[in-house]
Amino acid sequence: MVHWAEEWAETFALVFLFVGFIISVLLQSAVLSYLSVLLAGFMGGRIYYIQKLHEPILPFILMIIGFLLGYLLGNFWSSRLWTLIFFGLGFGISHYLHKKKILVIFKSENFIK
Repeated sequence: MVHWAEEWAETFALVFLFVGFIISVLLQSAVLSYLSVLLAGFMGGRIYYIQKLHEPILPFILMIIGFLLGYLLGNFWSSRLWTLIFFGLGFGISHYLHKKKILVIFKSENFIK
């Protein structure tokens, strides 16, 4: 029997793959698809920034990639290349804004300005 402590990352990556697929299939407008993947990139950049200094980072990277892969698999109404570009753009901007402390995490001393 497999223990949950050993398989949780793969399970959540599969769940996020399914969620990404469902979201991209339901959004039949290219504009909404690009906007949602840009927001998903922002969330992925935030999660990566928060978890990058903690010791296992790979499970969170698997979850982000799982969501993106599921989104790309269900993306029928817009370009997959532009979807990757918008996700990368959202990820990069979010990570940069967190790194420069323009956006801060909730438990930091700079949260309330």
